[in-house]
Amino acid sequence: MQIDREVIINELEKFISKIFLLPEIDNAQVRDVIIKKNEIRTDKLQEIMDKSYHDRYSDVDLSIMVRINPKDAVTPSEYMERIDRFGINTENCLGIAFVDVSKMYRIILKNGMRYDFGFGFKYDDNADLIHILPREEEYSNPNWPMNNVNRFWFVQIQALAKLYRKDFLIGDHLANMNLNETLVQQMILRDLEYGTNHHRYGYEEELEYLKNMNKCPIKTDNAIFNIISDKLYSAALTYDELTIAFYPNYNRRSLDFFEIWKCYEQGRIE
Repeated sequence: MQIDREVIINELEKFISKIFLLPEIDNAQVRDVIIKKNEIRTDKLQEIMDKSYHDRYSDVDLSIMVRINPKDAVTPSEYMERIDRFGINTENCLGIAFVDVSKMYRIILKNGMRYDFGFGFKYDDNADLIHILPREEEYSNPNWPMNNVNRFWFVQIQALAKLYRKDFLIGDHLANMNLNETLVQQMILRDLEYGTNHHRYGYEEELEYLKNMNKCPIKTDNAIFNIISDKLYSAALTYDELTIAFYPNYNRRSLDFFEIWKCYEQGRIE
């Protein structure tokens, strides 16, 4: 796998082309550059990259304008729930989080592409009615909802990008957040095992994340970088191991995470 400017341009072109297959899409916008259906050209994409690409750790600020017929039964809220309509699914998505305030998805794909994906809507009497097929709902364990899993892996990549951009404060903060997620998983599993919901005493539990600390194979001459790396490495392995307790058929995501990490590391040593 490779992540660089040209790869990001090519992947963005493929993604926008797929989006424009949907008849309700009026335009797409990256930063302040508006793209119509007949404008997916190399020079247009180069203009976009000139404004939005900083390094291989960059995300793409992409939004779409959706035309809705006033007579349509589909509401904007219902439409936004169907991110799978744009080809985003469990097969290609590593992590995803929805920001309700800005009505935006923050997405990291397994190929390393990062999107902040937003929506705009306008009513149009001439718009075709939108046909959205029912989907098979993904099982979500109420003890550890799948949204938690998707958010964890988004934060992992967010932390990794901060680390490689030398923002150690935010990188470490996010890494600590995700290590704490593994502790919360352990606490919930303990409650399920012992039938407890309040805690006067504990059981001298082993902290699972400690078993994976100091195993990160990537080392630099910067001690702080190495500490944060160890945390992210341990969080990835530990979270996968604990998540299987909630989802026996869960496919480990750490391998995809580590593949992206290799690409980020390549950017550091080049």
